[in-house]
Amino acid sequence: MKTIYLADDDEDDRMLIRLAVEQVIHPVRIVELDSGDQLVKRIVSQGLSDDPAMIIMDMNMPRMNGLETVRILKLNELCCHIPVVMLSSTSNRDLVRDAYERGVNAFLEKPVHEADFIKLAQAVDACFLNASHVTGDTRPPSQGKNGSVIVIEDNEDHMFFIRHALQESMPEVRVVEFPNAADVIEQLGPAWDSIDPAPHLILMDLYLPGRQDGLDLLVKIHQLLVSKNSRSIPVIVFSYSDKPEDMHASYQRNASAYMTKDKNAAHWKNDFKNLHNFWWNTVSTPDPR
Repeated sequence: MKTIYLADDDEDDRMLIRLAVEQVIHPVRIVELDSGDQLVKRIVSQGLSDDPAMIIMDMNMPRMNGLETVRILKLNELCCHIPVVMLSSTSNRDLVRDAYERGVNAFLEKPVHEADFIKLAQAVDACFLNASHVTGDTRPPSQGKNGSVIVIEDNEDHMFFIRHALQESMPEVRVVEFPNAADVIEQLGPAWDSIDPAPHLILMDLYLPGRQDGLDLLVKIHQLLVSKNSRSIPVIVFSYSDKPEDMHASYQRNASAYMTKDKNAAHWKNDFKNLHNFWWNTVSTPDPR
């Protein structure tokens, strides 16, 4: 059973989020907390006996707000591997940028309608808990949201399937391919400002070819994004490995999300539709440039 920590001082919002998550994710255990300091106290003081799969938290909470809370969590070795989704009633650019700089994995405007809470739960399940939800969302991409997807994959067959899945699920985006970690380290930094349209998402395997190669590359990519003032660009690990230690190590090195490759590559198209709907149409980010 997956455990999710939910921190929000608004009891009604907690109820709506909990009901949506329980309707979508099975089985799941929700631990509700009404403030950031209560969340920190539970994790830091009491440990992680239930090892939550993720944290959903509100931005505006009394005593310790979301920004203060996520900074403490991400600087603590005990819990820095737990992905954090932050909800807020505002999408002020400076606030969003600050949240990403402090280590939040995704920043979302808080839903208003019940159907939007369900979509939020589905997106969370697909992008952070490795579930697959068939999406019938055929909305055209939002104007100004077209961008490049950088794909880092050293297996030619996997790159073939990823390329075609992206073309079917995100036909408006440009795919920029890198076949190994060495090329990324050597070429991506100098080419970054000339990539047109601007990078909007980075998708990478973890084993490139070894696990440590991928983990080292995550560190390099994070350093590049920080130097380019592009910390909010999501870096998604897309790997066959479903080992908790690989997921934890990836999150510790600032991966935005970790998704497990379905053994049937024909299903990847739907996974990428979920990625598109979440990271393009739901998550708030400052302009990539």
